[in-house]
Amino acid sequence: MFVGVDPGKSGHCVMIQGNTVTKFRFPIIGTEYDLQGMLDIFRNFEKDNCHIVVEDVKALQKPFQAGNWSLAEGKTILVMSCVALKLPYTLVHSKTWQRELWQGVKVQQRDTGKKTAKGEPKYETLTKETTLLAIKRLFPDADLRISERAVKPDDGVIDALALAEYCRRNFR
Repeated sequence: MFVGVDPGKSGHCVMIQGNTVTKFRFPIIGTEYDLQGMLDIFRNFEKDNCHIVVEDVKALQKPFQAGNWSLAEGKTILVMSCVALKLPYTLVHSKTWQRELWQGVKVQQRDTGKKTAKGEPKYETLTKETTLLAIKRLFPDADLRISERAVKPDDGVIDALALAEYCRRNFR
């Protein structure tokens, strides 16, 4: 079992076992994490037959934004779930797994409208779009939607599947 976990209240957990991809949506009660529900997700994993990669989220641009607190809380809950159930895990920064999974994929960028010191246009990397391209190449049949009713691929599912693939490549 290779498990990738994308923290956050809209995050996901994805397990690759053989040729099967299984998605777990984080349970939320109102606006709060369902702690028991999150622990129950981790009970699906066999400690002697799995490795879990949790994205090592760092602070966003403004350190006291609410999103930073939520990500930090989510990461702590996920890590403590691994610790409580004695599941092997590794924290991996997004740039680390992206560097590996984006190999051979044209990095998507957009013009910021700003200029460099030399007067050249500045571009920002579109990480979600680039990751989606990579995942569609690696898992052409995977359902990347949050549910059967959803129309579009979900960023949390995509990132969690990317983390699970990174886990499969690095923690056999």
